[in-house]
Amino acid sequence: MIDTDAAAVRCTQRAYLYLERDVVTGEPPYTADELELMAFEPDEVTRLVGLEPTATWRRGDPHPRFRTPRRFSGWHYEMPARETYVTENVVAELLDAVEPYAEGITAARDGLGLRAGIMIVIEMQGERYEDGDVSVSTAAITYRAATLRRVAALDLSLNHDQYVLVD
Repeated sequence: MIDTDAAAVRCTQRAYLYLERDVVTGEPPYTADELELMAFEPDEVTRLVGLEPTATWRRGDPHPRFRTPRRFSGWHYEMPARETYVTENVVAELLDAVEPYAEGITAARDGLGLRAGIMIVIEMQGERYEDGDVSVSTAAITYRAATLRRVAALDLSLNHDQYVLVD
């Protein structure tokens, strides 16, 4: 698939592989036991996966945007954001980067009780007209069967987090 002309693109997308504790909890606020279940050692994930993460944190670390500390541990490998409407291209680029580490992802997931997935963050820029109407061109969130097989072979979930920004 071909990306749209960069001058016309009003959609930015980024994708990251995440590993987090595979636990079922209630809604926040979490109990002390639930918080303990969500903790793990990110350095151990890095050792098992064999891929240097772009971000890690431990439960209790300061949060960069909030006053409260992080409630759970995290491990991310993120690709740079790109201007495109085509979500599949963003996912395929991430898969190209992480597939060589499939055995390590499985070892970390199974050995440490984690779940793994791909988060796609989509930011679409809209326009507000003088009459109050809003126009937004949205991302093309479609996947070919071959891409879905790649995701399934790694036993990953797919999550989409979408934002519409209007001036």
